[in-house]
Amino acid sequence: MTKLLAIGDVHLGTRPSGVAEDAADRGIAVQRLTPAAGLEAAVRLATEQDVSAVVFAGDVVESTNARYEAFRHLEAAVLKLLAEGVTVLGVVGNHDVEALPRLARLIPGFRIVGAGGRWECVAVEREGRSVCEVVGWSFPQRQVTSSPVADFAGSSLPPAQPGVPRIGVMHCDLDASGGPYAPVTMGELARTGIDTWLLGHIHKPSLGDTRSDNPGLRAGYLGSLVGLNPKEVGDRGPWLVDLAEGETSLTHVSNAPLRWETIDLAIEPDQQPEDLGDSVLASVDQRIRALHARGVEPSVLALRVRLTGTTRSYAAIDAWVGGRRWSDITRTVGATTAVVNKITNATELARDLHELAKGDDPPGLLARKLLILETEGAERDALIVRTRDRLRTLADASNFAPLQDLRDAADPLADEEITRALKAAGSSILSALLDQHEPTRRGEGAER
Repeated sequence: MTKLLAIGDVHLGTRPSGVAEDAADRGIAVQRLTPAAGLEAAVRLATEQDVSAVVFAGDVVESTNARYEAFRHLEAAVLKLLAEGVTVLGVVGNHDVEALPRLARLIPGFRIVGAGGRWECVAVEREGRSVCEVVGWSFPQRQVTSSPVADFAGSSLPPAQPGVPRIGVMHCDLDASGGPYAPVTMGELARTGIDTWLLGHIHKPSLGDTRSDNPGLRAGYLGSLVGLNPKEVGDRGPWLVDLAEGETSLTHVSNAPLRWETIDLAIEPDQQPEDLGDSVLASVDQRIRALHARGVEPSVLALRVRLTGTTRSYAAIDAWVGGRRWSDITRTVGATTAVVNKITNATELARDLHELAKGDDPPGLLARKLLILETEGAERDALIVRTRDRLRTLADASNFAPLQDLRDAADPLADEEITRALKAAGSSILSALLDQHEPTRRGEGAER
């Protein structure tokens, strides 16, 4: 059996965002959570599994400026692999179009496949014989607006060797409608005659997904080696590619030192803020043990908790969340320490808005606004537009401009974001208003 280890976007030279500033105070070594630490874990796995080759699918390095920091980590990894007789190959992505070729020239034995945007086939040998071939293409410049696979049929690739499997690897934008990052289609990949494609670029793993339109084709993203921000949730790590008797099997190994996850925690209507910390802690403990049962043991599990359900104490819970009274919640089980990165209040106010909206007092007026947000229509659209106009100047301020360059940056003025913010603010204010008005209402009712 021949094995390869495939590694997606590493982005050496970066640090995962969202890790608590006081992590060291909790005994967490932040430097052991980086992409460099993930690469070390991948190298150990390659040695344990006795792989014939390690293949990188681009964006090994974050940027040209990060290459000096990346160099020592990449060189150490390559030298360890070469010492074990492992072939090390990689394609160039859009992020490291300048950095990776420079580093490859400084690291003998690290071979770039398809340099300069030309298709290339490299044989992987074991004990003097070819055990597989890696066909790849690398970014020649930062942006490529046409499909590289369109040139595949006309390339000067040699014919496949009988009995020697071929694996394709490239950095691209799969099934995208145009764009500057080598857009390709699944149909184009199917027509190459190669039935396994290891892709880089998108950080969400999809190589294991099945597709009904091309059932004989295995093609998808390897994903990021380590979750680089709180949105990169779930399993992260390299892929083992087993080639045996004409069959290819793919296994995603979730060995990232840092794992991001989200938890939805349903609260009871009468649950008070002082009890929420215990509920969160119990939920965290349950999540760690579920991961361990699967054999997944990250050093750090960073969690974002979303409070759901209905509550009669919306304003108090909102204050508990906004005051970060949960920030010290930490739980260690076995080799995993869990920290809470963020808690958001997505609960609903346990009130009959329709009944409240019948009144002409402030709670009634606010309830009517909240009901507008519940239903699509001209009134809701107008409310969103007015809010966006008022926030536009703030959102476009120069001090917020760097946020637009963040990986996976979301538009804070999108309809759904504005709707969510208005609902949250309105529910919190309505809850506080009702707390003020209810003693008076109860008194008035008693007099009658």
